[in-house]
Amino acid sequence: MKNVSRTITEVPERAVLVGNFKGMTDDVMIWRYKLLRDEGITRPGLFLMHFVSKKGPLKLTDCSLSLGVSKPTITKIVDNLEKDGYVKRKKELGDRRSYYVHLTDRGKGRLDTINKQLEDVFHSATKELKIEEVRMLNSSIALIRDKLVSIQSTN
Repeated sequence: MKNVSRTITEVPERAVLVGNFKGMTDDVMIWRYKLLRDEGITRPGLFLMHFVSKKGPLKLTDCSLSLGVSKPTITKIVDNLEKDGYVKRKKELGDRRSYYVHLTDRGKGRLDTINKQLEDVFHSATKELKIEEVRMLNSSIALIRDKLVSIQSTN
């Protein structure tokens, strides 16, 4: 019987947790959008820069698949980023038919700036938490992130 009542009381708490995560995700997206607007970069452009930063040079086709957009759309995104000096298209020696998107030093610097600004927002939002609250939150977030990675790898 204890398990039944525990489950009943956990359901609203988990629903609140999910709602808080969704709300926080929206808040982060709004902050990121504001930072991007100030930097003159689109969200798809930022995601592309992020993918290339993490994975190294990518074929246009892989960029298209990573963002879930058509090849003409990724071409336009890359055109705009290249025009601003954030990425560069290069042919690789082993694959002369395909162009690879490389992040330039300017692009890496811009990405670092945006990430630093977002970190500053998080620091500001969490500065009043007590150290024990920070530890508990870190532990919980790490468990959730591990689970999310595990779920992604099975899909």
